This record gives sequence, structure tokens and C-alpha cells, in this order.
Amino acid sequence: MEKILRDIGKEAIDFLNELKGKEGIDKIIGRHGDDTTRVVDKKSEDYIFELLRNTGYKFLFVSEESGTINENNYDYIAVIDPLDGSTNFINGIPWSSVSIALYKNNEKNFIRSYAGVVANIFSKEIYTYYNGKSYINGNIVENVRPKSNIVLAYFGKKEIDKAYQILKKLEGFKIRTLGSSSLDMILICTGKAYFYFDIRDKIRNVDVAASTGFCSSLKIYPFNSRNEIITSSLESVDVIGEIMLTYDEELKKRLFL
Repeated sequence: MEKILRDIGKEAIDFLNELKGKEGIDKIIGRHGDDTTRVVDKKSEDYIFELLRNTGYKFLFVSEESGTINENNYDYIAVIDPLDGSTNFINGIPWSSVSIALYKNNEKNFIRSYAGVVANIFSKEIYTYYNGKSYINGNIVENVRPKSNIVLAYFGKKEIDKAYQILKKLEGFKIRTLGSSSLDMILICTGKAYFYFDIRDKIRNVDVAASTGFCSSLKIYPFNSRNEIITSSLESVDVIGEIMLTYDEELKKRLFL
């Protein structure tokens, strides 16, 4: 399954790279909540559905653009973000991805996906996980040695006070806001960034299902501002709300003193 998803990730980002710069791909064709669906989002989603169906398995699709699509007697639940960081993609900012998380058909626990892939469209790095192990470009991830002071922070005007209360518990950090939650989380779990938080109450299961699976395979679990591991429905697109992630257990203790 790891190889199947790695190949699907590669094909999906190759498809999207062929669409770069083409006229009309940024046209808005739908809205869902505060977000929009553009032509490129829908094209990517349709292509990913096709790639998954071609595996011979049946799926319950839970996807950002189309919501829930149920195939009878499905083998897996597929939670999909066909283009995470679409604004970056449209504007040529090299930080966007495709993400797919697969769950066994009877699974109810959001952090226990069976396998998945996050594929960086620009760098073409492929992050997969399967059977409790995480991989980068097919190579198993071992001995991650974190060395970073980068904080990936997302908050709006109404969350400034809350963000301040979080940030004052950190020392010597540098803030970045990159624009792809799935790739941001992988930076944490591979030791390239220190702490990620989004307190805007906007993050959905489709945004972070695959990156949660990748990180969980490395025993790094996303949590909320109540220090609870995040949960979500696997049957529909669902707002998770706040999310935080760090490899540093000491930081977690300081956050919740």
C-alpha cells in the first residue's frame, strides 16, 4: 500500500505541475464555508478519485471539494485534500501539496489512519506512512534529530491575545506563516520546525488527516488548546478547530501550566 500511495502522490503532483500557469485554473466555481473551490482544485480532486479507483479498491471519499461520496461496500475511507495551499499554487509560491489519508472501513479514530501520502507539488518530496512507519521518498524515517526554533503560527485579529499567551511561553523563536497545514505539520515531525499552531477554528479533517497519520506513525500527536489529542468525524468534512503540534514534550508542559 505504501508504494501504491507513493505512486499516486507522484502522479497527482505531476498532473498539477502540468496545469501551472494555464489560463482559467484560478476561476472560482464553488464555495464551502470561508473557502472557495477553483477549477484547479476540482481537476485535482477528479484525477485523484480516478487514480484511487484504478487501484481496484472501493472507497468512501471524504474530500474538500465534493464532500462525501459513498461507494457501496467500500474497502477504505479516503480523506482527501486535493490541493492544500491552492493560493500558493496559483501565485507560484512553492508551498502546496496533495494529501490522502486512508482508513479501514470500520475505523472511527481520526489519528489511526491505515496509510497515507502528502506530496509536495513544488519540491516533489513524497511523504508516506503505512503500518506504523513513516517514509520520505520510499525511505523509512529514522532517528529524527530536531534542531529548530521556527514557529509556524496562524491566528487572526480576534485571536491575538490568545496567540500572545502561547508565544510568551517560548524563547528565541522565529515565526513563519507558510500556507499549507499538511506540509507545516511534516516540518514539525521531521524536526525542521519547532512548533505549529492554528487557533483560527478553521482547520478541517481533510486539511490534516494525512499529515496527522504521518506524524502519529512517529509518535508525535496533534492536540488542541485543552491538551487533548484532536478528534474528527471520518464520514464527512468536519471542522476540527484549533490544532497544535510539537515534538517537544517540555514545551507541551509549559503551554498547559
